[in-house]
Amino acid sequence: MTVRFVVLAALAVTHVAAQDAVVDVPSNLTTRALVRDVYGYSVEPVWVNDYISTPLATNLLSAIANITGKPPPIRVGGNTADQTYLHATLPTANDSVAIPDPASAKQFNITPSWYDAWAHYFPPGTDFVYTLNLAVNDSAWANAVAEAAAAHAALGDALKLFELGNEIDHFINKGWRDPSWDVAEYIGQFRNLTGQITGSGWYASTPEEGRPKFQAGVFADPPWVPDQQDEIDDFSIANLTDDGAGGIAARPEDKAIIGSYATHLYPQSACDAARWLRMRLDLLSDHAVVWRNVSQYAPQAAAAERAGAPLVMGETNSVSCSGRSGISDTFGAALWGVDYVLLGASLGIRRAYFHLGAQSEYSSFTPRRYEHAGETLQPGIRAGWYGHYFVAKVVAAGDTRGNLSVAALPGANSSTLSGYAVYAGEAGERGSLTKLVFLDMGVWNGTQGLSNNSTLSATDGASFSAGARPSGTIRVSTPWCAGSSVRVTRLTGPGTNAKSGVAVSGVTFDTLTGDKIGEEDVETLSVGQNGTVEVGITRAEGVLLEVSKLNCTVDVSPGSGGEVPASGAAENPVTVWSSFLVAAVACISMVAL
Repeated sequence: MTVRFVVLAALAVTHVAAQDAVVDVPSNLTTRALVRDVYGYSVEPVWVNDYISTPLATNLLSAIANITGKPPPIRVGGNTADQTYLHATLPTANDSVAIPDPASAKQFNITPSWYDAWAHYFPPGTDFVYTLNLAVNDSAWANAVAEAAAAHAALGDALKLFELGNEIDHFINKGWRDPSWDVAEYIGQFRNLTGQITGSGWYASTPEEGRPKFQAGVFADPPWVPDQQDEIDDFSIANLTDDGAGGIAARPEDKAIIGSYATHLYPQSACDAARWLRMRLDLLSDHAVVWRNVSQYAPQAAAAERAGAPLVMGETNSVSCSGRSGISDTFGAALWGVDYVLLGASLGIRRAYFHLGAQSEYSSFTPRRYEHAGETLQPGIRAGWYGHYFVAKVVAAGDTRGNLSVAALPGANSSTLSGYAVYAGEAGERGSLTKLVFLDMGVWNGTQGLSNNSTLSATDGASFSAGARPSGTIRVSTPWCAGSSVRVTRLTGPGTNAKSGVAVSGVTFDTLTGDKIGEEDVETLSVGQNGTVEVGITRAEGVLLEVSKLNCTVDVSPGSGGEVPASGAAENPVTVWSSFLVAAVACISMVAL
């Protein structure tokens, strides 16, 4: 095959001018499941009331459902989940109260009616994950058991998973567990609390198909970045599952109730001075850095699948501790979000839940006006949302069963270029290549779209790229038939630093209501001889190619293919990436963000 972007290019971090690329689609790519709801949201409990107070969120999420046929999943969880207390009533007569206030809550008191308040706000068909308070164990988790019953009473079959605690590997530093806290102790407490819930009357009376399962783990710290680990412990999915051989899932009754395993990832952080100084937009919008951050979870995903359930990024975003304006709210972050979700899926990370706070700088949309850092910020939509809308186009319209699978393209793996092949059918099936995604991740800081009244004006772009914005052509060898029509969808913005002016093939959204504005621009290409497709791409842009007809045959060069080999799911992440990972580890130092 002909490939101009090879491993050494993938390890480079210097941003160069956009250039032409020749990319092949190998016939031996191993694929992983690409589910319709791969991109979800995690809502901090204290901010739920703000989000449901306007139609913005439900309208935006409905726009995704209109494309994919499935609304984004919603996790209600975060730091304040382990500070949540259920009461029959509150003296304030409210259904919830954050003490002292949502922005600095140390305690969140709720009543059963709080669950009712948001149970029917989200689009029909929304799946929910709810995080129970594991921190408070002085009454045999009576509070968590009561939370579980109340949440299910309101949400019913839409409640798919419970989490037991949030980022439990930080419990020692928070003073919620003593220094002996480890995987073994967590497994014991997991079995105790899940046993109480599954042994309750409401659980037993619920038909088996409607019973919520449990999302185990919920760890914060990444495996390979020591200075991001807030305490020394043995918490990892591999350790939790005995590398997939047992551990928490050793007993059949436990394995049967674990629906997924969760870790969290924030590639950059505003939580302390050392990491604050390392925050950079050009390191976020850089595929080589995305690869280094996400690939460390491949062994964790493999262990989870061997233990019988997929791995998800249960909470994630660009910058921890509420984000960083000028990074988190830019078009560069939107491109990062697309690359991150698709790369994760190609490594076996089934879903990613992007964290939302009504006053957080990383939130893709904020529902209400608020004061922050000396400025008054308006409700609105930020650039990251358009990354999600673009992903919806990628995951829409699978085979007749709605199934898709994905693989990263070895020939589109550099700091400035990433690419993905999307196939009809489940992972391991011999599906047909239906879509290709290319992301130019190179940095281009323009002079347009610098402001957004829902973001801090103090972080509007002030440093700009010189000269004309680069562009190039991607020439890709496919198994598609000559003459077939290929639809092109583009994720565009005025520059990496842009906070506004972002669109998906011309479509935008009303910043107050979330209503869709306009229809997608129609752009098509024709497949050339030998399955060749050529598409132009601008620096800092995403391109989706979708072929319209597959019922033909075409002679293609060896190594170009649209069918994928059947393979054991648990071996996939290592099979696809092991050689690249070894090269990466040997040639670079981990960027500790």
